[in-house]
Amino acid sequence: MIVLSVLFTIFITGCSEDSNKQEGKDESMEAGTVITPDEKSKENEKDNVEAKNNTSSPEQFDIEPLPTNVVELVALEQGEYAQEVFNNKDGAKLEGAALLDMLGEDVPEISSNPSEAELDYFYREVLKLVQDDYIGEEEILKDLKFQLLGSPELEDPRYQFKEQLNIEILLDASGSMAGEINGTTKMALAKEAITSFMEELPEQTNVALRVYGHKGTGADSDKELSCSSSEILYGFNPYKKDAFSNALDKVNPAGWTPNGLAISKAQEDLAEFNGKENTNIVYVVSDGIETCGTEPVKVAQDFYDSNIKPIINVIGFDVDNEGQNHLKEIAEAAKGIYQAARDHNELAKEFDKINELAEAWEEWKEKGSQQIDSKETQNSIDIFVYITRNVVKLREEQTSLKYIFKAFLSTDQISEKTYQGLIKRNKTYHDKMRDEMDKLEEELETWNKNSYKKALQKLENKYKENKVSN
Repeated sequence: MIVLSVLFTIFITGCSEDSNKQEGKDESMEAGTVITPDEKSKENEKDNVEAKNNTSSPEQFDIEPLPTNVVELVALEQGEYAQEVFNNKDGAKLEGAALLDMLGEDVPEISSNPSEAELDYFYREVLKLVQDDYIGEEEILKDLKFQLLGSPELEDPRYQFKEQLNIEILLDASGSMAGEINGTTKMALAKEAITSFMEELPEQTNVALRVYGHKGTGADSDKELSCSSSEILYGFNPYKKDAFSNALDKVNPAGWTPNGLAISKAQEDLAEFNGKENTNIVYVVSDGIETCGTEPVKVAQDFYDSNIKPIINVIGFDVDNEGQNHLKEIAEAAKGIYQAARDHNELAKEFDKINELAEAWEEWKEKGSQQIDSKETQNSIDIFVYITRNVVKLREEQTSLKYIFKAFLSTDQISEKTYQGLIKRNKTYHDKMRDEMDKLEEELETWNKNSYKKALQKLENKYKENKVSN
């Protein structure tokens, strides 16, 4: 993320001197003193200087360029108020001054008569606040690759079916999992989704459940205890309903969030299952950022590079923007998939993907090969879903910005002319990004109709480039 600096020109005037001059002028006027042409000229010059101070010059602003394509768009971090402005305003909860109060000091100032450069700067800075999280070519390819697990077209050995399928769930049991979604705790919803997922798995699948952050409390006095807590409660064994339910029932949200510890322990759990004879899949289910300093990004990368050859995916369950950015880093370090789940249904859908793969593995075990003729239709649907999600986010982001600019207008902080200038920039930028999404969809459909090898090779080349640069 490029950090930009804003250059301010500060004008310091002597208040007492100006006051004395004004008082002197008033006294001379009362005494009938005539103002000379020279004095009048100086006053006009002073007024012109003050007027200029209210209009910004281009040199005052260091403006971060707007994204010009999907790659640049996806590289941006999600803004602090992404979707929050849209959700509040769309529900008629906040508008005008109340909406601006929610944003607080994060909104940059704007002069009464802004230059084009200042309008560009102001628009870019406000966009950062509501910048949404978009899915790009690389993420889509990673997900399609995961769905093609077991396909003969995949040369990566970790994505080929082996004699044994092992799946481990790492469940965040920190205190924040006590938070509620529609009146039910996140922990209860996660338990329900995980149980349903386990019940659908083929009988021969080895499964494990590891929890972390489940001891102590969120208090500083319990940090050491909580940050060192991670325990495997089930597995590795085939799923047995009663035994698994008893293990899951013991889990309650409690303390801090040692994501890195849980991932390192999962590597120990799978140490005996090398990647040559085993297909190993690990899912991290968390609702927040690492709070224990256990270096989850580094640990995930080391785990990925081990002879276990795991596929490590991360589900962010009802996470805030900071937590999402953090969890995405973990997934990227392990070349895995990050997926946000806002509620129980979205969490269940993510687990359904693993069930489909497990069923394909079971069929492979029985028949010795996997038919993938039907994959094209499924992937076409997935491509449509990805693009649609991005387009919806663009629309909501554009609307959020409109709400903010309207709030500035309704509180008399900007003029109608300034408002229209910002709206024009908003439309131009988001129309451009929608066009770029259309181009991405066309490219993905081309890959979908032809061989995946070219697209997947492009993804592998990207991995190699990143490894060299790191």
